[in-house]
Amino acid sequence: MQELIQQLQEKAGLTAEQAAQSIDVIKEYVKGKLPPFIAGTVDNWFAGMSDKAEGKKAGLMDQASDFLDNVKDKAEDWAEEAKDKVSDFFNKDKKGA
Repeated sequence: MQELIQQLQEKAGLTAEQAAQSIDVIKEYVKGKLPPFIAGTVDNWFAGMSDKAEGKKAGLMDQASDFLDNVKDKAEDWAEEAKDKVSDFFNKDKKGA
């Protein structure tokens, strides 16, 4: 996340504090636009950006790609779950008729 803060300072002329606050605002905005079951992924992605314990510095595009892959996987799981529930609903309806 430090890399993103530095870019905001250089490109937008923000102080370190303003850049960090901007990232928080963006994070909350994105979370508010996603379904609740995916919103937690945003926290994980941002936490991963600042997690220095990994020892590797993935580029921002790599991190964004990982984030989007995770969102896609969660969306597919949700869609499969929804399909199963709808199928169960109609199968129960057929059995009752």
